[in-house]
Amino acid sequence: MNGYPETDIPIRLLIIESSLNEAEAHISTLRNAGLVVHPTVAVDDDALLDIADNEKPELILLSLTDTTDKLTATLKLCRAAFHDAPYVILYKNPETDPDTLLQIMRDGARDVVCTSDPDHLQLVVMRESENLSIRKELALTQQKLKEAEARCNTLIASSQDAIAYIHEGMHMQANPAYLQMFGYVDMGELEGLPILDMIPAKDHKSIKAFLRTLGNEHAELNIACQNSAGETFDAKLEFSPATYDGEPCTQLVIRNEAQNKELEQTIELLSNQDAQTGLANRQYFMAKMEQQIATLRETGGGCSLFYIVIDDFREIRAEIGITASDNLLKELAGILSRNIDKSDLLSRFGDHSFTILSTKQNPIDAETMAERLRLLIEEFVYQQTNVTCCIGISLLDQEITGSQDFINRAYHAYEAARNSGGNRYSLYDASEMQASYGEDNTGDEARINELIQHALENDRFRLVYQPIVSLQGDSREHYAVLTRLLDNNNEEILPDYFIRHAKQGEQMAKVDRWVINKAIEELAEQRTEGKKVNFFISISSAGLEDEGMLLWICDCLRKHRAKGPWITFQIQDKELRNHIQTAKKLIEGLKKIKCQLAIDQFGASPKAETLLKHLPVDFVKFDFELMQDLASKQEQQDHLNELNALAKQHNIKTIAMGVEDANSLAILWTVGVNYIQGYFLQEPSENISYEFSSA
Repeated sequence: MNGYPETDIPIRLLIIESSLNEAEAHISTLRNAGLVVHPTVAVDDDALLDIADNEKPELILLSLTDTTDKLTATLKLCRAAFHDAPYVILYKNPETDPDTLLQIMRDGARDVVCTSDPDHLQLVVMRESENLSIRKELALTQQKLKEAEARCNTLIASSQDAIAYIHEGMHMQANPAYLQMFGYVDMGELEGLPILDMIPAKDHKSIKAFLRTLGNEHAELNIACQNSAGETFDAKLEFSPATYDGEPCTQLVIRNEAQNKELEQTIELLSNQDAQTGLANRQYFMAKMEQQIATLRETGGGCSLFYIVIDDFREIRAEIGITASDNLLKELAGILSRNIDKSDLLSRFGDHSFTILSTKQNPIDAETMAERLRLLIEEFVYQQTNVTCCIGISLLDQEITGSQDFINRAYHAYEAARNSGGNRYSLYDASEMQASYGEDNTGDEARINELIQHALENDRFRLVYQPIVSLQGDSREHYAVLTRLLDNNNEEILPDYFIRHAKQGEQMAKVDRWVINKAIEELAEQRTEGKKVNFFISISSAGLEDEGMLLWICDCLRKHRAKGPWITFQIQDKELRNHIQTAKKLIEGLKKIKCQLAIDQFGASPKAETLLKHLPVDFVKFDFELMQDLASKQEQQDHLNELNALAKQHNIKTIAMGVEDANSLAILWTVGVNYIQGYFLQEPSENISYEFSSA
């Protein structure tokens, strides 16, 4: 190997040599140095002409002939056939005149090498190979730069911000927003005009002083501007060093402060509003209710909460269609908003549920209001469709710990009304409606582990399903499988509560097994009915540590005649990190039976890419926290964009959970998220009936 470093950069080599033996010797010399060469040999001009039609050499080795005329003719032929391909001259006689060799290099040769010095030949070709790699990389970089500049110009042209390029105080270029801001029809009117024409005369002195201080850093200036009609407005000018058509210049971005304030107000309104009904959305309602509870705790006042759900709404939607049912909800929102006090807060809480935070403080007033609203909805007829509702009422008292507890009580009251036949209201009664955790219904939370064990033995868990819908046109029917625990009053206990106790009581692996078995059983039934549904099923940390979990899953698939590709198992990001070795072992087995893997709550931990590099991930489900106030927080949008791009780099599909409003949906679509899941689409339901084709 002659002590030279090997290189794996391949190079297409043309050797012009009358002797094939000499050519083969050159090829061996180069390959002995570890060079990867793809050689072609031309022994005369006729062979060279034949090669010219098919070959594009990256380096030419040309053997020096006895006559200068012959060399000149061959080089002319090479330049005509291969354009700018570099060439090296090989000479056999060490006594060759140095002036001749020097003139050859002046005429364009990359180097001259004596054939009796193989080390020199190896070094020269290595150097040319590296130069070739650099030239290719430079050409690719230049192409990417052109593409980036083209995209940048397109973005600037469509930007809502006014952007211009200034050179020595004169306009070089401006986008349509800039022209519109200052009242110019096209760039022809603006080109060559000084920036001082955009500033009132009284401020010329200050703008000149500011421009003189501009350096190579970003700078901002708040100042009055004027348009071509002489009208003035306050604006913020942002100056940055830039280039335009290769010329150094200054980029000027002007933000109209009045427009920005109006836009901020609009964004704030949209982020708090349900786009379909115009009511407050769930997120805004919960925040306001939390504030109200805190205030009333200090003042000693009271309030009431109404949880209103339209009866049999899915049947209504199936009967009259999606568009008509959406219009029905809009009409109902109008009825409710016209029939509550101005001080009350009304929201669209879910797909077909509404909530009202009212100043009513006593049971009589609250029940009177609920009955009035119930009758108004009962009397409403839409397209010959009768509508009824159930209303749950909860009154604020000292035992309520916060907004979620308040909502839970109202929901339990609604459940009582629904279970009593529908089209009625119910006031929360702790003695009848609070969750009970033992056989004696004492409400002793310490006995919830007994309830969990009872549920495992007597199928007292309930599975509910929430659709996962594509934003990219994928029509496959994905559902997330969620679990509810039933108390002794048949009321649901949400997983946020009972899972904590199941982990403490070391029951979580058994819960996982119950859920997996029941979910696969339901999935097989759906597939038997011809539905192409797929389930996302969670596995807890206890499930990861369960040595028999893989065998259990295989047994469930075999028992219910289900297939692995129908299932995606989802595991929380932090659980994977904390149990990485056992997780790898389980995931390896799941992959063998063709199941897919999703990382749940992705983005909640730092170094998000670590798991993607080491595990065969198919989906990531973004952490719920990323959806909170997404429409109003640019930093959060940027972080989501980074995580989404990271997943795409690894060919992983992305899912946004907790989507509750149209504003977040628009941002997620722009970011390029693949799927969404949340109350904006549908509340978790026992029925697997979401219309994916019309989503």
